[in-house]
Amino acid sequence: MSTPPGPQDPNRADPYGQQPSYGSTPPPPSYGGGGGGYQPAGSPPPNYLVWAIISVFLCWPLAIPAIIFSTQVNTKWAQGDAAGAQESSRKAKQFALWATIVGAVGLVLYFGLLAAGVMAGGLSTTTY
Repeated sequence: MSTPPGPQDPNRADPYGQQPSYGSTPPPPSYGGGGGGYQPAGSPPPNYLVWAIISVFLCWPLAIPAIIFSTQVNTKWAQGDAAGAQESSRKAKQFALWATIVGAVGLVLYFGLLAAGVMAGGLSTTTY
């Protein structure tokens, strides 16, 4: 496409129906499905990342989603998705809590059965 010869009038409408917008800046692009591309006021919700990482040693199947959700908190907050950040924070806390509970119960059962086995084994060897 070529421009017509002669002086161009900046106030004249474009043949395609677009008005020229000289001196204005275009809006910033919106990435993801966030809340409009603005930074929410205040600080982001807690991400529980440390708790999620520690819970890996207790029950890793439940700790993996906790880590995933905890890493989403700050990303969603930076995109302006405050509701999504709150939801990810809640899920990260929930999965980390369940991983801690399941891991603690498992450790108590393990050491309880280990102690019972040692006691039972110790009693049976003295009865020859």
